[in-house]
Amino acid sequence: MKVFVDPDTCMGCGVCETIAPEIFQLGDQIHAIVIMDPVPESYRDLVQQAVDECPEEAISFED
Repeated sequence: MKVFVDPDTCMGCGVCETIAPEIFQLGDQIHAIVIMDPVPESYRDLVQQAVDECPEEAISFED
């Protein structure tokens, strides 16, 4: 699956990185980035949790 973080919406709170550090990373960025592409199906539940818990609704994905 392909996971996206909207850099214009993301405020860099780090919730996604806390949930799935193998997929999301803040590092020196102002916003989160996706560091795994494509994301294996086995991570679907973690990606959905990150989508659900993102306070800015900046994360999306497609199959």
